[in-house]
Amino acid sequence: MKEYSRILIEQYCENPKTKKAATLQRLVTMSYDIASQPTDYDAISLEKLIERERNPELREALEDLDDFLFGW
Repeated sequence: MKEYSRILIEQYCENPKTKKAATLQRLVTMSYDIASQPTDYDAISLEKLIERERNPELREALEDLDDFLFGW
């Protein structure tokens, strides 16, 4: 995963304390742990977040996270 994408997502998660931020923080944390196994629920949640994201930079970062974690 690109470090820029990881940083962008982590910066987003710092300010708002929302369900979206909590989900993204959990997924980014998983990206640091090679032994982690994301679930189908994680994949679906991330896909929904990508679909709804309006910020093009954050959307690209989320797509990068999706490719890194799930690579389907």
